[in-house]
Formats: sequence, structure tokens, C-alpha cells
Amino acid sequence: MPHPEIDNHSPFVFAPLHVSDKDGRPLLVLAVKATYDIRNDSVVERAEEQLSLKLSGEAWGKPGQSSFKYEPEACWVKPATDVVLVAHAWAPRHNTRILDIAFGVGPVAKKARIFGERKWLALKVPEASTPEPFETLPLVYERAFGGWDRSHADPMKHTFDERNPFGRGFLAKGGRVDGLALPNIEDPLAPMRTPADKPAPVGFGFSCAQWQPRAAFAGTYDEAWSAERAPLLPENFDRRFLNGASTGLVAPGYLRGDEPVIGTGVTKSGRLAFKLPGQAPPVFRVRLRSRDDEAPPAHLDTVIVNTDDNKLILIWRAEVVLDGGPHDVLSIGVDAPTSPLESAE
Repeated sequence: MPHPEIDNHSPFVFAPLHVSDKDGRPLLVLAVKATYDIRNDSVVERAEEQLSLKLSGEAWGKPGQSSFKYEPEACWVKPATDVVLVAHAWAPRHNTRILDIAFGVGPVAKKARIFGERKWLALKVPEASTPEPFETLPLVYERAFGGWDRSHADPMKHTFDERNPFGRGFLAKGGRVDGLALPNIEDPLAPMRTPADKPAPVGFGFSCAQWQPRAAFAGTYDEAWSAERAPLLPENFDRRFLNGASTGLVAPGYLRGDEPVIGTGVTKSGRLAFKLPGQAPPVFRVRLRSRDDEAPPAHLDTVIVNTDDNKLILIWRAEVVLDGGPHDVLSIGVDAPTSPLESAE
């Protein structure tokens, strides 16, 4: 199969991806990934090294047994912008045991309360132990509410939280309370008060496709689907499934790319404040074999602020429905306008 000619005039990484939509139609997805350096927690500059797309993603630990640092970047266009924070919480002083943090980009924002290590004490009325002091703590789902409870003598009663199987604090009926670890990351408006509480996991990173409530958007896989629709996606597949940001960090539509970024407690300095670089979306030109050329609009559908590595990652995507498949595409041109976005009114 001949490969299309690719003419990338942008300073960023470009990748053409061939996927199918829910009805099995072949799609050409055009993805541009831009990497910026974050300097002094206040300025962004285009990075000399531009990172490639992570088509398989990257887990924090063993794949399938830990949460995603970066989810696979091979999806079709998301219906809204994912905003993701890769970071640690940083204590402002020695002997910190509890810390409130915040993070936001434009219209989306989130707060959390960070605790040092603690566990349930099986007293007459169970109590949480005093949090231990901490200096820094990773903001990963392994530190949020969730996890497995395998404490019951009967293995058939071992179960897990479908919203976050990798977390901590989940207690099944009849499970052992004494010594059960509490989550380090909580919603300050919905704290755990008893071991039986099951608050929503609080995260800032990517959720996994198999977790609820994201998995509910994947549609219904029942006997009717098996008999009438398989192997295509269900009719009630919802594109919101493609958004992987934590609850509260999916924007109400697409971000422009010049929004303010703020954070407290998520950098060593304690304060994060800058604006997205205002890079205009890439312009695509797709020459096709059997019909007129197309110039599909690109949308900024992923913003990743990584204060661990001082990197800002932006991903734009566009899509073209093809007649037959990859052989339809003769050439792809990519331009990145140098003029900044016009200021929003």
C-alpha cells in the first residue's frame, strides 16, 4: 500500500492515524502534538525536543496494574478538551500533615485535600489515625479512594471499586477495618467519616477506559448487540467515552489555547501561574484520490500540564471520513500559523 506524501511545515510532531468510527467507516485522524517547557512555574516556551505521540500510552507502573500517566493518544477526535495534571503535591513547610491544593485551566478547576499516610483504627468507634507528616506526594489514582478489598476469608467476597480499582480505602461488606489505609487525596467537601463511606475518587490525571463513570459511555454490549451489531460499536456509543480527564477537568467544549493556568500546592515553589501559549490550531490540507481535497478543522482536545517534568503538552486533532481506507489519501500538508490567537472578547 503506498504511503501518502506528508509535508509538515509546523514545528510540532504530526502523525496520521487510521481508525474506524462506530459504524465501521474508515477515518483519517490528523494529530499534532506540541511540547513546551514550563520555566519558573510562570512562563512557557516551545521546547527544543518535541515529544512523539504515545500511541500505547504510559502507565505509572506495570501496565494493567497501575493508572495511566499518559493515556493512549490514538483515539478519534474527542468531543471536548481534556485537561490533565501530572504532578506531586508539595508541602510548604516541615511537618505538614494536611494540605489543600488547587488546579485549573480556563473554565475548569478542581480542589483537593491532601493527607499524609493514615489508617483506620478499629476502636469501639473506628477512627482515622493522625496523618503522618509528608514533604511531597504523587497525585495519582493509587492515592485516591478505591481499590480492592481482599480481607474476607471467603475469596468469593473479594471485590473492588469500579471507579478506581487501583486506589485505597475501599471496604467490602464483612471486610477487615483495622489497619485499612485511607486515601491520601480527598474532596474537602466530601471527606471520609466512616470506613463504610465510598466517596467519589478524586483525581487529576487520566482515568482508565474500563472505569466508571467513563465506561458507561461505551454503550450496551448485550445479546442484541452481539446478534445484530458486533463487531461494530453499539448504536448508543457516546463520544464522551473518548474523554479521559478526571471528573471536573473535561472542558465544556474545546479550549482556545490561550487560557490561564493556575495551581497552588502542585509545584515545589507552591504557585503555578501562566497562560497557554496562544498557538493557533494547525491547518491541514488533505489531497484525496477520488474526490475534492479537504481542510478539516483542528480542535485542541488535550492539555497536559506536567509540573514533575516542567512540560506543557497540547494535542490538536481533526478527522476525515474516507471512502475506502488509507489508500484514498494521496498527500497531507500541515501548517502551524505563527500569528497568535486573537484575544477573546
